[in-house]
Amino acid sequence: RPFVEAGLDSLSAVELRARLAGTTGLPLGGALTIRFPTPAALAGHLGELLRERPEPGAPQPGGEGPLTTLYLRLCAAQEITAATEVIVAASRLRDTFGTPDSARNAVEPVVLADGPAPVALVCFPALTALSGPHEYARFGQALHGARDVLAVPAPGYAESSALPDTADTFVAMQADAVQRLVGERPFAMLGRSLGGCVAHAVTAELERRGTPPVGLAMVDTYPMDTAALPGMEWWMPAMINGMVDRFDAFELGLSDNGLTTMGSYLRTFGPWQPRPVAAPTLLLRAGDPLPGTPADPSLDTRAFWRLPHTTADVPGDHFSVLEEHSATTAAAVEKWLATLGRPTP
Repeated sequence: RPFVEAGLDSLSAVELRARLAGTTGLPLGGALTIRFPTPAALAGHLGELLRERPEPGAPQPGGEGPLTTLYLRLCAAQEITAATEVIVAASRLRDTFGTPDSARNAVEPVVLADGPAPVALVCFPALTALSGPHEYARFGQALHGARDVLAVPAPGYAESSALPDTADTFVAMQADAVQRLVGERPFAMLGRSLGGCVAHAVTAELERRGTPPVGLAMVDTYPMDTAALPGMEWWMPAMINGMVDRFDAFELGLSDNGLTTMGSYLRTFGPWQPRPVAAPTLLLRAGDPLPGTPADPSLDTRAFWRLPHTTADVPGDHFSVLEEHSATTAAAVEKWLATLGRPTP
């Protein structure tokens, strides 16, 4: 079973890595349980390292590379636009696949929680450099025993894996995954940040196919073109700096592979614009601003969405709503789910 199914979140992953490093004497890199998401995969990796017996401090395969170094230096210099352009350009060197090869490149979904509620909840990660089902580990724990919570990973995060060639390929393969997962059961969709945009796009595709969800929840999601809007110049630096701060706080090592994956999704999915959906839509807004958010009281810097939706505010900031504030976020989602009925295809 994947570590995330056992409830391993970012903090417990750091503890596990520290204990393994102390026991083996190996210089283990960051994001260990993201790169090797099951005990078997991690054991195999440790076995290889033990056989090789690297010198203390030797770099790990797939660890920080020249692209990562450049990206972090540009971010530290607050050259966020340049940093983004670098990883987007580098992403063009990654292997890609089209719709005919989607099934072969799909990533296995992860079960985060189970429970008797009739409506399953399908979650989508945020498409950042270290995205994955682990983003919802605490959220899933909060709903364990209440309802089934499933996560559909995006492809491309495993070393040497390929990426969707277009946004249409990506959305269609994620819609295929949802249909395989839920079968005839009623289900709702959820995503945080860019994952909310993915959830919206997949919802529209499933409605087109005649297999609609009962609802769509977006957790602190902004439109894809937010950074280009007048008065929103602060948004991208605040988000990127918040992401980089978490790399340090949770000791998560970046890799060139993770950054080019993020760059590829920014390039292919970035121009996406939502079209109206029939599903009742909930936008959960983080109540606390990130550092770098304007302090002007006349500005409402909270998350927004242009299409019809209902809004609720939850404790935490853009990142902590699924970290230390996962329980209150889950409670808000549960309250909303209780109001939904089953759609007619």
